Amino acid sequence: MPFKQLAQFFSAYQARAKNPADKVRAAVLCPLFIENDCIRILFIKRSQMVRAHRGEISFPGGVKESKDPSLVQTCLRETEEEIGIRPAEITLLGALDEVNTTTGFLISPYVGIIPPPHRLTLSRNEVESVIIAPVQDFYKPENLIEFYFFNGRGLQAMTAYRHRDQVIWGATAKVLSRLLELGREHGLFTAAPKSSFHLAS
Repeated sequence: MPFKQLAQFFSAYQARAKNPADKVRAAVLCPLFIENDCIRILFIKRSQMVRAHRGEISFPGGVKESKDPSLVQTCLRETEEEIGIRPAEITLLGALDEVNTTTGFLISPYVGIIPPPHRLTLSRNEVESVIIAPVQDFYKPENLIEFYFFNGRGLQAMTAYRHRDQVIWGATAKVLSRLLELGREHGLFTAAPKSSFHLAS
């Protein structure tokens, strides 16, 4: 089963850490679920009321607060606050490589399984809408965008992804790109099973 492969892979995977230096620590969840025999991934579209990255596509998550005992707890707390999925409903599989942003954040991404999100409670101050796509769609060449971005010092090669009329770029695209790369290298995203999946099964 695909999620068993993912669970086995991330139980052994050592995520690459970066030097936090003067970066603001943050954590996000890469939420996966099976629906209609397909592994899907969920993103949020940020509202126009947030301070940073307005209107951009991202994963649920945010900045680590002093009350958070760990970055994992940051990831779970922010996911519940933004889209209403409780920590008890999330099966965390493991961490992906940390990602620096050009705006001073160091993001720790976590991959997790969620139930099909039929009834989400969105924080309208932070989230305009959710975007759900089959993981396999991002392997299609027509959904890949490669370009150069001027970072203030020089041109930097970047990768972005297209989903319908939305573009996923920046740190979110970096996280997604690494997930897709690992999926391709290790066969993590094969055809979904017909029946529902539970890690305890």
